[in-house]
Amino acid sequence: MEFLKEQIFGLALLFYIRFAIILAVGFLFKGLISKFLSKYVFKIFTSAKEADHSESFATHIKKPFGNFIFTIFAYIAVMQLATLLDDVNLFSNRVKTIDGAITGSAKALAGKQFTLLDLVERIFFFVQIFTFTNMLVKTLSYIFKTLTEKAREKNDKERQQLLPLLRDVLRVLVWAGMVFVILGAVFKVNVAALIAGLGVGGIAIAFALKDSLENLLSSFMILLDKPFVIGDYIKISGTEGNVENVGFRSTLIRTPDKTLVSMPNRNLISNSLENYSERGAKRVKMVIGAEYGLSVAQLKTIVAEISKRIEGHENTMGKPTVNVDSFADSAIAINVAYFVKLGTGASFESVKEALNFEIYEVMYQYGTGFPYPTQTSIEGRPFDNVTSKPTQERGL
Repeated sequence: MEFLKEQIFGLALLFYIRFAIILAVGFLFKGLISKFLSKYVFKIFTSAKEADHSESFATHIKKPFGNFIFTIFAYIAVMQLATLLDDVNLFSNRVKTIDGAITGSAKALAGKQFTLLDLVERIFFFVQIFTFTNMLVKTLSYIFKTLTEKAREKNDKERQQLLPLLRDVLRVLVWAGMVFVILGAVFKVNVAALIAGLGVGGIAIAFALKDSLENLLSSFMILLDKPFVIGDYIKISGTEGNVENVGFRSTLIRTPDKTLVSMPNRNLISNSLENYSERGAKRVKMVIGAEYGLSVAQLKTIVAEISKRIEGHENTMGKPTVNVDSFADSAIAINVAYFVKLGTGASFESVKEALNFEIYEVMYQYGTGFPYPTQTSIEGRPFDNVTSKPTQERGL
C-alpha cells in the first residue's frame, strides 16, 4: 500500500481517495438516509395513530433533507484536502506605511491571511445554513398543512383562517433569522451593531414599506375583528365571492365565475364590506312577464304555484314574495323575490338555476309562456297625402 503515500501537490494519494469515497457515499445514499431520518423524526413528534402520515411527511421534506445531508458529507470530504487548501493564500490583510512599518489599527489585522480553505468553509457554512433553513420551512409548511386539513374536516373556519397566516409569519421569521445568521457566521458581520443601525434607518424603511406594513397590520385586524372567516361569501368594492385565504398582503376571493381575485387587506378594512354568510342567505329578485289575455284565475294560479315551488325548495329560506306588480308595454309584470340559504353545500347559482326551471315550467303549464315585444306595421297612403286638401281652380 505504499502507493497511497505518494504525494500529489504535497498531499498523499490516500486523502484524495477519502475525498472521492465520502463524496460518492453522500451522493448515493442521501435519499435513503433522508427518508429514514425523516420517518424517525416524524415518529418522535407524533402519536402512533398518525403514523399513516409518515410517508407523506418523508416525501414532503425528502429533497431539502437530502440536500442538507449531502452538504455535510461534502464538507467532510473537502476537509480531507484541508492541508492542501490551507496552503493556497488568496489575499492578506497586511497593511503597511510608506516606510514599510505596520502601524496603528492595522496591527490587529497584521499577518492574517485569507486562504482557499477559509473560502471553502464559508461557502459550505452558507450552503448548510440555507439548506437547513429550507428544510425547516418545508417541515413547518407540512405541519400547518396537516393542521389546516384537520380544521377543514372539523369545519373550524377560524383555524382555517388563522393557521395559514401564522404559517406565513413563521416562515418570514425563519428566513429573516437565516439572513442574520449568515451575516454573522459567514461574512463576520457584527449583527448586534447592524440591528442597532437598522433602528436609526427604521423611519426610512417604514416609509418604503408603508403599503406592505399597512396590509400586514390589516391582516391582524381581520383576525381580531373577524368581519369574515374562510368560506364566507362577501361583497366589497364591486367584487363578491367566497373567501379562500387571508395572507400577509392580500385576501383571495373566489368569484362566482371561478376567477381568483387578490384583494389588498387594507381595502377590506377601510371599505364597506357585506358578509352574506352572516345573515345565512342571499336574496334573489327578478321580474317575469305574463301574456295579456290571461284570466284573473290563471294569473292567481301562476302566482300561487311559483310561490309554492320556491317555498318548497330545501335551499330557500322564509316565504317568498310573488305578486302582480304592473302592466308593462308587452306583458303583465310579476315580481319574484326569495332568499337562498348559504353554507348548505349547494352553490347559490345552482339553486337559482333550479328555481328558474321551475318558474319556466309553471309559466307554460298554467299560462301561455312568456310574451315578447311585437310591432304592428300599418300600410296605407302617405300621411301627407291623407291630410292635404285638394287645390281648387279659380276662374279669372
